[in-house]
Amino acid sequence: MKYKTIAAPCTRTLIEKRSEFIAAVTPVQTAEQVIACIQDAHAAYRKARHHVYAYVLRDQNISRYSDDGEPQGTAGLPVLDVIRKQGLTDVCCVVSRIFGGVLLGANGLVRAYGQACAQALRDAQIMEMCACRSMTIQCD
Repeated sequence: MKYKTIAAPCTRTLIEKRSEFIAAVTPVQTAEQVIACIQDAHAAYRKARHHVYAYVLRDQNISRYSDDGEPQGTAGLPVLDVIRKQGLTDVCCVVSRIFGGVLLGANGLVRAYGQACAQALRDAQIMEMCACRSMTIQCD
């Protein structure tokens, strides 16, 4: 069974009306790795008010998101939609927002969070994976 994921972590920053949206996409395979990604974002961007995340795991076909205090459906869901539209799995995206003093409104938040994730994924190396088996063949 083939699937698409990213080869390595990638980070991209988007500035929208003085707010800084830092999107970090990371290849993950377990919920524990997702938790580590979220904790890394909290540690790296302490000034950020929100650490929005979304992830899709191939194992048990799990996908989740969090708006982390932003209005419901304006942050995590747009990030998850970007991941799904690209057809990716085993990927986590955490977008940390450092507030710039200007309110963006619901539409502005949806656009900014989705765009930050999309830009980070555009910079990431997307690769197609397929199931395979290692075999040893002996011949004369």
